[in-house]
Amino acid sequence: MFANPLNRSIKGLSVPVTLARRGKADVVIRKTTGQVLVGRGTYGRQSWNGQTATVFGCTGFLGRYVVARLAREGTKVIVPYRGLQEYARHLQPTGDLGMVVPMEFDLRNSKQIEECVRYSDVVINLIGRNYETKNFSFDQVHIEGAQRIADVSREAGVSRLIHLSSINAKTNAHSRVLVSKAFGEQRVREHFPGANIIRAATMYGYEDELLNNIGRFKHFYLTVNHAQQRLRPVCVSDVAHAIGIIRDNEDTVGQTFELYNPKEYSRKDVIELVQFLLHEKIWQVNVPPKLLRLAAQVANALPFHYTSHHEIDLMSIDDIPSKKDPSIQTFADLGIQPHTLELAALQFIRHYRPPQHEEDPIEPKGYKAFRKPPIPVSNRDIVA
Repeated sequence: MFANPLNRSIKGLSVPVTLARRGKADVVIRKTTGQVLVGRGTYGRQSWNGQTATVFGCTGFLGRYVVARLAREGTKVIVPYRGLQEYARHLQPTGDLGMVVPMEFDLRNSKQIEECVRYSDVVINLIGRNYETKNFSFDQVHIEGAQRIADVSREAGVSRLIHLSSINAKTNAHSRVLVSKAFGEQRVREHFPGANIIRAATMYGYEDELLNNIGRFKHFYLTVNHAQQRLRPVCVSDVAHAIGIIRDNEDTVGQTFELYNPKEYSRKDVIELVQFLLHEKIWQVNVPPKLLRLAAQVANALPFHYTSHHEIDLMSIDDIPSKKDPSIQTFADLGIQPHTLELAALQFIRHYRPPQHEEDPIEPKGYKAFRKPPIPVSNRDIVA
């Protein structure tokens, strides 16, 4: 009797329009708030999975990888920035039109923070610094700022809070950076009981300060203690992947994660690896810690940041996980196989090679012999 409104006629042709079916994968129920999130459209970048995330610290090293992963999964991402909007402009193409929303904010302004998290069900705090400025001290960034974000997020009804810290953050550490991050963890726990704490080791990638610094300063690379610092470097895309899984898995609420490489290196091992991959000698210059720290204090007084004595302190502290605690989760608990440093490093530093070696293969003759423990040759491609 009545025409079906789902059938549309185009010049006499009847084109039926079917309704999309929704499955379990399209529905997310937040454990803490009971909020039900239903996705719209097909899964992927050109859809909305029903989730909205605010990523503080989005313009940093890890932030761009987290935003890119969330946006391509169909999550609407709020990217708070400080300063000029151009600082966050590169993040917008990572998602579909209107799915990556930049918003200006000040970490000391609770009202602006509330505007950034008002419609979000997940808040990810990646804000951190290894040096102080005239505007922000370590306590203001790692403790007061983290507490403020936790408070505002709880009051706004946010379901999940993921807070990034450091793998060796301790209240008795020999670095103000690590001490302030440890107290920041405590404040976040107190003011948002279901928060996830992520303690990441030193990260490497295209914009890192580990591999790229060795390549950039290969003719005059400064070290302390003969580069004996122990490291567990982890690929930045693995950490971003872990954050994505933690956000989706409601069973991880309130858990602490330590993300690090299964294999331990010394800084000297990493220097030798870069030297081998670049086919060029790294001129390592060992400087007494006190002397380099004094020089860094002078450099810290310059208008632009070059280095800081706090960063020199970090070069003397082993960046390795704490004693085994059964309550602390790792990559294995998330089902992630971290990238192998030897297999992944070259793509980040190839541009530092001499011209005659620019096109040499990733695994040259003798490369396998360089590895200390046996490492499988196959490895999944890096996803930015």
